[in-house]
Amino acid sequence: MHSRNGWTFWALVILAFMASTGGVDADDDLRALRAVAIRSAAKQVESSIVRVEKFGVIESGGEVSDDAPTVAIAIDNQRHFIASSLVTADQSASIVLVDQEDRRSTAKIIATDHHRQLVLLEAAEELNVPPVTFSDPTLQIGQTVVAVGRIAGDGSVALSSGVLSAEDRLWGIALQTDARVSSVFYGGALVNLRGEFLGVIVPAVPDDMGEQATAWYDAGVAFAIPASAIAKTIDAMVKGEDIRQGLVGIVSKSNDPYVESTEIAAVKPRSPAARAGIEPGDTVLSVDGQAVRSHREIKQILGAMDAPRSVVIELKRGDETLRKDITLAESIPPLRPQSLGITVGSIAGDDGVRQLVVTGLTNNSPVANVINVDDVITAIGGSPVDDIKSFRQIVYLADPDEPLSISLARGSENGEREAVDVNVKTIDLVDTFVDPLPESLRYVGGDNDMWEITELSLTDIANKGAVVAPKIEPGSDVGKGLGLLVLLADPGSGPAEKLAEPWREHATKHGVVVCIIAPADPERWQADEVDVAARVVASIAKRYPIDDSMVVIGSLDKGAGASMAIAVGIGRPGKFAGLAVAGDARPPAIRLRENDPSAPLQMLIRMAADAELPPWTTVLEKAGFPIIGAGDDPETLMRWVRSMPRI
Repeated sequence: MHSRNGWTFWALVILAFMASTGGVDADDDLRALRAVAIRSAAKQVESSIVRVEKFGVIESGGEVSDDAPTVAIAIDNQRHFIASSLVTADQSASIVLVDQEDRRSTAKIIATDHHRQLVLLEAAEELNVPPVTFSDPTLQIGQTVVAVGRIAGDGSVALSSGVLSAEDRLWGIALQTDARVSSVFYGGALVNLRGEFLGVIVPAVPDDMGEQATAWYDAGVAFAIPASAIAKTIDAMVKGEDIRQGLVGIVSKSNDPYVESTEIAAVKPRSPAARAGIEPGDTVLSVDGQAVRSHREIKQILGAMDAPRSVVIELKRGDETLRKDITLAESIPPLRPQSLGITVGSIAGDDGVRQLVVTGLTNNSPVANVINVDDVITAIGGSPVDDIKSFRQIVYLADPDEPLSISLARGSENGEREAVDVNVKTIDLVDTFVDPLPESLRYVGGDNDMWEITELSLTDIANKGAVVAPKIEPGSDVGKGLGLLVLLADPGSGPAEKLAEPWREHATKHGVVVCIIAPADPERWQADEVDVAARVVASIAKRYPIDDSMVVIGSLDKGAGASMAIAVGIGRPGKFAGLAVAGDARPPAIRLRENDPSAPLQMLIRMAADAELPPWTTVLEKAGFPIIGAGDDPETLMRWVRSMPRI
């Protein structure tokens, strides 16, 4: 321990004790000494931190900026520096490192740790920067920690203190602190009160958030990659090797990771799991020797692993216990969402076991001549299937190049048994807008089916809105299986009731409840409104018989409402089945993840018949989002909402 740090640390403890026992009437002295301890801790690493300046940055809007301030930290005497992914967030003409004496050197990117949002830079010239010391300090939740960076411009030290609030966050890769940070801290150091290096601060956001990292500035949530993890990967990065997360390719049966079940609903084609022979219906017993009870625990264990690490997964299949040695992959071939062009319902057999019955086929279904309405589906790919969600996941992830085996009971659950091999079809090639829709997808209203426009009123949100829905009175007969279309209005669009009026006829005809939501601030949508739509959906679903496979988020126009709709749809997997926005909408800066097979999202781009899909949809298609371009009119949108339950 450095003597100065040791004195400061224990002096702080003693003074805190004296203040708590009444020995010192000196809250100001306590704060002053705490500040001394924090400043002393920062001094142990501040000389290792340099500013990173980027020139000729091409931002997402096409404009060029001179500087995007962030920092980096020296990790050896060979001119190597670790920075955060903020360095590569936008393309730049040059990267310059600036030390505390204002000496400068250009730098180049040697390697990237895509898993942990880190970048390794190499300076072209020597800088007077000592490397940070890697050690193995003890971590304790609640201990005081200090974030250290450098302020853009004068290069003075930036400090922010807090406590270490959690380990193994972001699925096993990060420390969490409540120290408030911004871009001038990213790539900087997190230290304890002894000045020991704990990790590098990165612009990460919690896993369930889709917003860009800058939305978390001053949010009291910050993440750092542990020094121990960096030490394990730095040699490979110095050699120019990129680091990527290890992937296995299994899909949970439930999109709630906390459910105590480890049953596998589907296996991604051409994935390590598929190559190892893991099958839908298998139950995971342990991963890397650790027993697991939920898919959250599986994800937590695998989340910290890099490719191409090997891992042992123990499974239960029927009465058999299997052991699979799997080499994790850095990538799995892009998801190509598939469809059979059918609708199914759930029935109870004579023995009470749920089974699936085919209720309808689209006109161009790839199985139209093989599977019939009223067939009972007993198994798929050799595994019994008894719920619609699991069946949808298996079909969605099916390999279009391999026949899919489906076991049927003709006519009823006790009818003639038959196994058929069918070929799935990529969703964007399935004609969604067949006219008329199969009877199973049409809306059948109640005898007294009257629809009205009412004010959206929720006590816990400030947003105004309007709802087009059936009028519910004592004795009224509301039709079953309603869809729900939530449309976000642009700021300043006008009263929600007036915006809802053109949708009343279409909503009534197709049995789709329409909800218009305006931003709380008449001038803008705020980042903290990202959960408003989901809360509105939950409220409406309590009042009306909404089919959750027909819940769609969208926008009325192409402005801020469309950007927020995209952020909600992509950033909140499992909340919506579909996303519908205008082709000339501007997508927000969000962290894009692969479409979640346990809760897949489909997209409709509203545009003219002769228009092409906008360029920004290309990256979404590569991430497995099925995208269909269709007319920009209410009738088309309503029929798409009604088509969502198809499989």
